[in-house]
Amino acid sequence: MSEVESYIMQFPDEIQTRLFAIRSIGFNVFPNANERIYHRVPTFATGGRDVINYAAYEDHITLWVGYEMVDFLKNAYPECKYTKVTIQFPHDEDFPVELVREICEMVENF
Repeated sequence: MSEVESYIMQFPDEIQTRLFAIRSIGFNVFPNANERIYHRVPTFATGGRDVINYAAYEDHITLWVGYEMVDFLKNAYPECKYTKVTIQFPHDEDFPVELVREICEMVENF
């Protein structure tokens, strides 16, 4: 079992499903990326830079996308919750798999 799989397996089944969905999207969008645990969270890195970090917390899942991408996403998806460098998806809402895919694709081309 990889470090990332070990990270994901520590969570309840529903959260694991969401994290594995992000992982699958990451492998599809970033096929040449290296997957690792960086700063204690799963990370996809390509071309010498981290492209997506993701993590589960008590009440949400976070994607680290960076300052510029958050500014862009706030305009495109104002209904989502953001911090300075992340977008968050609450556990008590349906998980937006297609939105996560779109965000990963945007990050790849940003």
